[in-house]
Amino acid sequence: MKRDEYLRKLEQTLSKLSQQDWDEILGDYSEHFAIGLENGRNEEEIAAALGDPQVIGREYTAVTLIKTAEDSPSARGMGRAIAATLGLGLFNLVVVLVPFIILVCIILMILLGGFSLVCAGPMLTGSAVLIIAGIFPMVLPVSPVATVFFGIGITCMGLLVILGDYWLSRMLYRLGIRYLKWNIAVIHGRESL
Repeated sequence: MKRDEYLRKLEQTLSKLSQQDWDEILGDYSEHFAIGLENGRNEEEIAAALGDPQVIGREYTAVTLIKTAEDSPSARGMGRAIAATLGLGLFNLVVVLVPFIILVCIILMILLGGFSLVCAGPMLTGSAVLIIAGIFPMVLPVSPVATVFFGIGITCMGLLVILGDYWLSRMLYRLGIRYLKWNIAVIHGRESL
């Protein structure tokens, strides 16, 4: 493969990166070709020694998007980092995607449980107040006054669950970034990235 074809293929796989990252990476690989030519190697030998430009581009994209997700935490950033990491191989479909889907489901279930408690508390308190006022004739197994405080307690517990879920999400986000970095490091055969 000739230099121009190699750089064009590398350029195509770097489309998700910023212009600055793009220019820096392409400049580095152009320099590899220049140094190789100075040392008497031909363009095909240099391209073969550098490796597949599409694989290299996907790896750079994954590393850059993980760094972006780490610097500017957002669900979109994490999603892009996961998608880029999945592009590195079929193995990552199981090793990366399945744990993230499980964690997102757990976080959403906890959040749903918290919202359910927050909604159930006022309904319970309201029905107890209506019973006390005589508007809603019903007999509860416990005192209506105790039911009012129980409803307030359920609402507070729901708010605490939602708050705890928020902090759990933040912690899992940071762990997710570390996991993606570890995954790429394992692919490269290094211990850390």
